[in-house]
Amino acid sequence: MAIDILGLTYFMPIFIFLFVFAIIFDVLNKIKALGENQFAHLLVSFIVAIIFTTTTNTQEFVLSVTPWMVIFVICIFFILIIIGMSQQKFEVFFKPGVVWVIIIALILVFLISANQVFSNLLLFENFKNTINTNTRVVGGLILLAVAAIVSWILTKK
Repeated sequence: MAIDILGLTYFMPIFIFLFVFAIIFDVLNKIKALGENQFAHLLVSFIVAIIFTTTTNTQEFVLSVTPWMVIFVICIFFILIIIGMSQQKFEVFFKPGVVWVIIIALILVFLISANQVFSNLLLFENFKNTINTNTRVVGGLILLAVAAIVSWILTKK
């Protein structure tokens, strides 16, 4: 029998905010991208979490990815339990090839979820329509390409 948790959907923006805030803060602390400054880590995490909470597409993306990640982590956990009971050596399972398969599976989950949520953005329909109808955009892109080529030639040694 399933539990009815429809009342929690009212609190979903708060859960998304806390989830994104915690992940961004932990990543910034781990990689020390902003140095040792905890205030900077908190501020950047807070701003990114607010952006995720206020944008509908990003909320849908988080809501789409999170269940798949939980299922994936639970599957890996059960695989590790089975390996631990049978071999008692996790090193046998975690060879570089297996780790790359896990990383590729995680990337696929993110890409499939992103395709479902941001499908109109990933197909570049708006970009193609803008280029086809606006000559200023085309001129700007040509100018940008020429500037990039000239800069590359001038700095090439």
